[in-house]
Amino acid sequence: MVRTERLSASPDRNGMLSEIPSHNTKLEAQDIETYLSLQNIARILKHHDTMEYWKSAPYLLNFMDNYQLKKSFINTVNDQQHLTSLAKIISNTPSLLLSHQEFSTYTKIDPCNARLRSLLTDTVEAGTWKLLWIPPSLPYYQLSGVFADPTLSKFTKRLVFSSWRVVPKVIATLLSYEAERQMIGSFEKFPQNTPEARQRRRPLLRFARTDNRLTGMQVLGLLYPSTVLARECDPLSFDIDSGTTKKPSTLSELLPRIKEKIDTLLQVLKLEFSETGNEDESWYWVAPILLDNYFDPEATQQWFSQPNLANSWAAEENEDENATEDGSLWYEHVKVAKNLINELPTLGKRPENLSSVLAQIAIASPGVTALRSLTRVAGGLEILTNKEIRMSAAKIAWSFRTIFNSPEATALLRGINQQEAHWRRVIEYCVDGCLQSVLDEYAHILRESLRLVNKAPEIVAADISKAVCKALTLRTSVMSVDNILADTKRGVITIDNYRIRAHFALRFGEEQSENEQSINRTEQVREAFNSPFRPFVLATTSVGQEGLDFHPYCHAIVHWNLPSNPVDLEQREGRVHRYKGHAVRKNLALKYGTSEFTNSNTDPWENLFAAGKRDIALQKHLI
Repeated sequence: MVRTERLSASPDRNGMLSEIPSHNTKLEAQDIETYLSLQNIARILKHHDTMEYWKSAPYLLNFMDNYQLKKSFINTVNDQQHLTSLAKIISNTPSLLLSHQEFSTYTKIDPCNARLRSLLTDTVEAGTWKLLWIPPSLPYYQLSGVFADPTLSKFTKRLVFSSWRVVPKVIATLLSYEAERQMIGSFEKFPQNTPEARQRRRPLLRFARTDNRLTGMQVLGLLYPSTVLARECDPLSFDIDSGTTKKPSTLSELLPRIKEKIDTLLQVLKLEFSETGNEDESWYWVAPILLDNYFDPEATQQWFSQPNLANSWAAEENEDENATEDGSLWYEHVKVAKNLINELPTLGKRPENLSSVLAQIAIASPGVTALRSLTRVAGGLEILTNKEIRMSAAKIAWSFRTIFNSPEATALLRGINQQEAHWRRVIEYCVDGCLQSVLDEYAHILRESLRLVNKAPEIVAADISKAVCKALTLRTSVMSVDNILADTKRGVITIDNYRIRAHFALRFGEEQSENEQSINRTEQVREAFNSPFRPFVLATTSVGQEGLDFHPYCHAIVHWNLPSNPVDLEQREGRVHRYKGHAVRKNLALKYGTSEFTNSNTDPWENLFAAGKRDIALQKHLI
């Protein structure tokens, strides 16, 4: 018996659900060889048939925890009677066990399992390793760069349900490993996957000093929540003014308009600067602050006069695990920025591309986009200058350093563009992925899920900021994998273990973090999955199939194993078939575009859902 109350929601009574058969589930010859060898081992251990295990996961002896098969294997390793037979089977079947040597050299590891091969094809091998966030349902301009790929622009996260505890561990480790391998390999020719090699991959969005010169001021510029750039250069506003409500503008159409606006703003400042010599890169971070001080002097003075500004901005409770060593220099960078308010700097030659770079900062920098998003959902752009809301935005911007400073993201961006400074690569990636649309959509979801409707603007901004920061700073998990080696000449099998990182995909539950000092709690993992950021795949057993929501950025359920009770199928599907889910937002964006927007002052998604309720009375209870 199954529930049917959702079926009448659509004319064909399919409950808005579609079954998508997998066309990538391919069984390879070595998969069969693995089963035969695993079954031979099971016979020696006097264990029952391993068919269901084998169909569900590869490398079972490496990944199994607290399974009787694994316990029997460990016990028998010390039994001389069967040791020679076990060692021979292992040696003759390389695909039976995961190779630590291949792992340590970032060698491509075969899935050795038809279901895992299919999931890899649909996710990592589709190019999602290039994404640091899910593309927005409603981009305000056409996506570009890696986000322009039609397959990636339509991607949704995957929620995988399995009957076996070993499956989530296998999925999390092997999908994450392949995504990391692709990212690191996009820049490094012969990468090594060792603790020493990882330590050498230093974060590049740093606050440092070289030759008595602070070198992170441009990074500060990316994190600064400029009120003028947020108000005057809003990509949504320009999209509405363009009148192209169904098809958004291209970047080549949008950027010149933003650039023209910035040129007009800069002319008002009437700054004196040298016309000769080398271009002065200080312009990139100085200009937004001086614009704020000219057009919003009171708000700018209040912002920079805050006690403990640097400490509050850095949001130390969400500190980047990869970049704690430059904390003291961050305070010096903030002090230099503060001095602009009272004393104009001596500027060198203006960079030829200044307006173009500022245009990119205006439409996609973490600081400016976070400020716009928070003010839209908290009460409107007229509260842009609110000191507390700006601080909430600044904390979000700071937390973006976590993902951009990870070794994988650093390699990804360097692989995409090896010519420019890293902070320029970051802003261009944010532009390509329409970060403003991403944060507007996420903020709308959080406002309701956190029950912030009708709350004070400062509370709305602070609580949303805290949730975004938690998602951005979810630490990389690590899982222990057994390294099993067989020496047939000596008749010895050795077992030790090593750790594999997981972030692209995670299993639902508590996990040790990479720094060994904290644990990623179950609730933290769920909140990160319900954000546009990683993980993109979440694997779970029945523990995740009742009473939990996973719909904000996922409308694809993978039934790895069929449950014994058909009601469980609907329980699983109900995790993503919910109010304002990812699929519903995509459909609304496709139907209306920005045609329902009259101004960019408030939450655009409120307008879209209002239009849906107005026009689709039959389905309004789902929207």
